[in-house]
Amino acid sequence: MLQPEKAYLQTPVYLTFTTHNEDAEPYNNFNYYRTRRNFIVQLADSIVAKGAKWNFQSDWRFLLAVKNFDTGSVVLNTNGKNIIKWLIEDRGIDCDPHSHESSLYNYADVAYLHSQLGITPSKVVGGFLYDTVINGNNWENLEDGMYGRYYTNYFWQPDILWGGGTPNHVNDPQNFGVWKPQSMANYYIHDTSKHLTLIGNGCNNKIYDTSIVTTSVQRIRNLVNAITYNAFPDSGFYTATVHTQIGSLNASQILKVEQFIDSVKSMVTAGKVIWKNLDDIYETWNTGYGKKPYRTSCSALPSVYSTLNIKIIQEGFYDPALNRLAQSDNVTVYLRNNTSPFALIDSANADIDSLTFTGSFVFFRALSGTYYYDIVHRNCIETYSKSGGQPFVPGTVMNYDFTSSGLQAYGSNMILKGNRYCIYSGECNSDGIIDLGDMLLINNDAGIFKSGYVISDTDGNRTVDLNDLLIAYNNSAIFVQTILP
Repeated sequence: MLQPEKAYLQTPVYLTFTTHNEDAEPYNNFNYYRTRRNFIVQLADSIVAKGAKWNFQSDWRFLLAVKNFDTGSVVLNTNGKNIIKWLIEDRGIDCDPHSHESSLYNYADVAYLHSQLGITPSKVVGGFLYDTVINGNNWENLEDGMYGRYYTNYFWQPDILWGGGTPNHVNDPQNFGVWKPQSMANYYIHDTSKHLTLIGNGCNNKIYDTSIVTTSVQRIRNLVNAITYNAFPDSGFYTATVHTQIGSLNASQILKVEQFIDSVKSMVTAGKVIWKNLDDIYETWNTGYGKKPYRTSCSALPSVYSTLNIKIIQEGFYDPALNRLAQSDNVTVYLRNNTSPFALIDSANADIDSLTFTGSFVFFRALSGTYYYDIVHRNCIETYSKSGGQPFVPGTVMNYDFTSSGLQAYGSNMILKGNRYCIYSGECNSDGIIDLGDMLLINNDAGIFKSGYVISDTDGNRTVDLNDLLIAYNNSAIFVQTILP
């Protein structure tokens, strides 16, 4: 089966698993710390085995516990290394500073504590208050770097902001994308003169031992679907995270994280989701996306998807003897009001399968109503569904078959080929009529032996020749044109 010459790879969602340990958690208690540590090792082994990517973000109290407790028998399950060094060197997991900055330790101090564990601190700000000053600090202070409040000679300058929130997480920003925020007051304005780059964390997506994993997976699938069905543009840059807390980590919670990773695997295999660490996302945005700002919000995701399965055959592509099309090809369906002036309500694209003649068109804007289905293909006459329009019920699966009867098209504007009705082929210049203009276009392309996925190839065999011209000529001879309500 021939396929159209167009990219099928969808713009991906870059997905990161993140965790926090907090300064209020009692890591100075050895038994508490060692229990959490063993769960971290278990989770790290599982995440690496399943191909996910993890940014492990630590506050000062946990890091001091690592410094004080990671020795002797404690480090036997981490190759004789402290847990931070082992995560980075043996498991390829990124370890970032995380600070509430409400205590003595600011972000530079937390970065310094990382350095004391034998690693180079990352350049990621692992969580911050996007619109609030706390203890004299705010994220703007990090723009040019800062010295420690406790370790006053240590200087740290990050590159990446991640996890912008609010006090007690009551109204956190939920954004997909990457940009350089200008200031606290103009957080959503991209300013190329700024150093710090913000990576959006997406919808609030947290996993605890009481979480319903399918809900967390659906949040990722909703974003993937929005890209697939053109609710979000394929030119966007999409970031998302799934998050959990180390302080509550237990066997049940680890199992749920594993279930989540397994459940998104089909989207990963399809290339619709790519696991990446935050610094890898930053690098991709800088080099592969040209540092262009992009942002959209979780609230912009469609809440309802409506599927319309349409069966349609392009006359020139159809071989009655084989009962198949020469190739699958893309069609656009416009939903239009069934009363004048037949306003456009929604649109969707899908490929018409060469064997089933069916495409699944997904709409996310249209409300309940009665609409005409306006069919547009690259070299066929624009064709409307039958008179009066069709009922449309959002959130359901609907079906319509143009091939069963000529009456399925407005004005019976189709041709019978074999025992199936087809939309007319040969309309190559999009002027609503098959005439000399279309024939000249086809003739000129045939004269230079044009081939491939071209509009003048009306029979779909990737070669422009006499047969394509005859299809247009025959339909021009009977004055085929678009019939509008």
